[in-house]
Amino acid sequence: MKRKIIIALKCIFFIITVFAILYGATIALRRKDSLYKYADFFELAKKDQIDVLFLGSSHTINAVNPAVLYNNYGYTSYNMGGHGSLLQATYWELMEALQYETPEWVVVDAYMLEKNYRYLDDRENNPDASEINTSIEQLHLNMDVWPLNKLKVEAMNDLVQDKDLKREFLFDFIVYHNRWEYITEDDFKSIVGNESRNELFGAEMRYDVETAPYICQRPEDGEVFADETVGMQYLSKIIEECQDREIGILVTFNPFNPETKDIVAANTAGAICNTYGVPYLNMLDGDVIDIYSDLNDRGHLNVTGADKTTRAIGDWLKANAGLVDHRDDEAYAYWEKLSNKYYDEIREKILSEDSLFTKLKALSIGEYGFVLYCNEDSQVFTDEVMKHLIKEIAGSNVIYETPDGPYIMICDPGFNKVYEASGDAALDNVETAMGFMNYRPVEKNFRLFYETDDEETNYLYDEDHVAEDVQLLIFDKNTGEVIDHEYYTSKGGNYGK
Repeated sequence: MKRKIIIALKCIFFIITVFAILYGATIALRRKDSLYKYADFFELAKKDQIDVLFLGSSHTINAVNPAVLYNNYGYTSYNMGGHGSLLQATYWELMEALQYETPEWVVVDAYMLEKNYRYLDDRENNPDASEINTSIEQLHLNMDVWPLNKLKVEAMNDLVQDKDLKREFLFDFIVYHNRWEYITEDDFKSIVGNESRNELFGAEMRYDVETAPYICQRPEDGEVFADETVGMQYLSKIIEECQDREIGILVTFNPFNPETKDIVAANTAGAICNTYGVPYLNMLDGDVIDIYSDLNDRGHLNVTGADKTTRAIGDWLKANAGLVDHRDDEAYAYWEKLSNKYYDEIREKILSEDSLFTKLKALSIGEYGFVLYCNEDSQVFTDEVMKHLIKEIAGSNVIYETPDGPYIMICDPGFNKVYEASGDAALDNVETAMGFMNYRPVEKNFRLFYETDDEETNYLYDEDHVAEDVQLLIFDKNTGEVIDHEYYTSKGGNYGK
């Protein structure tokens, strides 16, 4: 009898060990994109700390920054956007998220409203193979992390028609069992919950600048789709779900460089919102972004475009949503920590960036003060893209006033001031974090820029850099301490150090 018990215990131990190994292997082999994106969502949902869920495609994941929203308004949010997510995928992502958290508001972007095929893998009704492949591939980002349950089965039955493909989403070990050669240390950390995670609450920021946007033909004013699309049906389902649960719902059309069909889609989204009596923020209209400097590419925003879009939504929420500012609440210290980390990274990016254009764009966020000086006859004055950027940052046309320069701009976010001078104009005793500053253009290779109380220190002259025609002086916006001084030569339209 005793021998039988020992054998039984050994069998039980063996079975448990096998299952533990299989479970660990499943977790380790699974691609971590989805877990990386949502790890913080699950932790924060347990604490009931998410006020707003942002839903949509890459036009959401790259356009809305929860760290900016928290830093400027104190509202907590999670960016659920997924690359290539059609509105039917967005609907099911909302349903999955609502199992864990009931936010006060849902903000859903209506991009791709015109899509009119029922299943993501419907190759008969959607001839664009690359679009189908992207939607399916990126659905793993939105779906892998959610547990296998009745809701996930319903979602996959609604989104995918191919049975073999459906099984890959329900039992993702089928897809990832052969990832052994790609496994890293982080894959093993995920077994005990120590994996790397997205530290922007689901968002992703881009830093490149697209300087040649496409200008489309405008449709007729108020033109909408003639027939209902699948995208329209699922936007309606999202609105109805939120209304049934008494969750505030805001529909947006985030800004980017649109085609004609996108403008018609934005009009159609507005018409749907009017039918349901829900608010709508169409950011294709107006001047939320500058399409000549706030795009990463023609379809997506860069970090400054995202900053502007997030603030536009934040302003709307502040005026209409009745949300609580959590910035002085110690219970929300994690939000403060990650928000501060994001701005630390912005400052590091500014100091390490080599491209003058990209550096100026990042500086426009306002984490540092800076002085931009362009010498007489600099190629800046024949560079329309650079002049447009300078105009956008300064908020004036001073850069255009003197064809050959020189030009100076002092941008001081600490005092919320911008000072400019071009040609023979001077600046007298202007207040900045650096002190009360003076500027005098004396001759082509000599100019004065000094503090009123220290006339001996001329910040804009160095005999070793006489040949460089552009200078960038970066200072701490609070203390005025000079952090960096860089020199550029504008040869052939390029700005090299």
